[in-house]
Amino acid sequence: MKSNRITPILLIIFTNLLGAGVIFPILPLYAVTEMGATVFQASALATAYFAAQFLASPVLGGLSDRYGRRPLLIVSQVGTVISFILFIFAPEIGAWLDGLGFYAGMSGGLFMLFVARTLDGITGGNISIGHAVISDVSTPQNRTQNFGLFAAALNAGIIFGPAFGGLLVGFGFRAPFIGAAIITTLTLLLTMFTLKETLGANERTRPGLPNERLPLRAILTHRTLLPLYLLAFLAISAFAAIPPTFALYAERVLFPSATPTEVAQRVGAVLAFIGIAAVVTQLGLLKPLVARLGERRLALLGFGVWMVVFLLIPLFRNPWLVTALFGPFAFARGVIDPSLQSLIAQQATARTRGQLLGLFQSSQSLAFIFGPLWGGLVFEAIAPQAVYWFGSGFMLLGLLLAFRLRRVPQVAEAESPAAAGH
Repeated sequence: MKSNRITPILLIIFTNLLGAGVIFPILPLYAVTEMGATVFQASALATAYFAAQFLASPVLGGLSDRYGRRPLLIVSQVGTVISFILFIFAPEIGAWLDGLGFYAGMSGGLFMLFVARTLDGITGGNISIGHAVISDVSTPQNRTQNFGLFAAALNAGIIFGPAFGGLLVGFGFRAPFIGAAIITTLTLLLTMFTLKETLGANERTRPGLPNERLPLRAILTHRTLLPLYLLAFLAISAFAAIPPTFALYAERVLFPSATPTEVAQRVGAVLAFIGIAAVVTQLGLLKPLVARLGERRLALLGFGVWMVVFLLIPLFRNPWLVTALFGPFAFARGVIDPSLQSLIAQQATARTRGQLLGLFQSSQSLAFIFGPLWGGLVFEAIAPQAVYWFGSGFMLLGLLLAFRLRRVPQVAEAESPAAAGH
């Protein structure tokens, strides 16, 4: 595989997540201070995004199996651009709705934020199409490495996006949304002019042909796919509980005498360290580890390391030691996702990659809904440390499932997973 075949999709995903990351730290504050939202309503904006992404990802992935990756990627990115435009003009559109007597239990401006966030979630399912592109242009030998590069591009966008948004907010609350709209428009142009179609006409699904799209029942009873989706769900469920609770954990446990501003700055530094460590893992360590261990053993290693780290974190109050422990945590995060994606792609044919990788993203989106809910509940009801105790329990379940993966044979490229899974 020539590097220029993968470079466009990596740039596209990086700029896509850069645009999304620009508004990530700003949106809740914008909703509360400018649109009169409650804290619960501001938090629900994230739930709306991931719920929409959960529903949209397999649909977009399946459509890309039928019509090709490039046109679906372009259509979804157009939707993302429109969503950011709606964010920009939400106050004016909301005031117009209020003037018409429209009532949805919230102000018109806040309602438009939910509309924009839902549209962003629906079109944000294009990450599943990106996964399919990576699988299309990869060989069995470099597939996991390429998924690692893809994850590194995602993480880089997530790291730099919020920092860029923090700079733009100095020009006003709308500035980050304007910046996000500009970035995603450039991403759309990048797709149109640099990305070539990776799914040939003879590889696309067509009505009437057998074994082209797996029914949900076949996936839920598949001896390989179901455990892989469960592993993805467990990993993200444990991870998604951390971002919404870590600042509070740091305030109460790691920096009890610091001011809120100092806590925010230090938490930002820790989260940036986690992101950078994950990128380093995916760029520098993933390839030799896959060559030495294989995807199944690497996933097993990742779940084991993660479980141990989450057991250790509550034992320490020294922020330097806790930050150091997040290094192996970032390593585990950095190897688990690419390994699971590669294992799922191995169970797909060219005509089902988009569908199966879309379901992978849906399982993660569902976990992003579930994770903050259980994390906040055990934080309040038990103790701040309980988030990590329960997270290690999720990893133990994942570890047991990952042991089973070692005995699962790889499906041949031309073979249907429906036929191979039973």
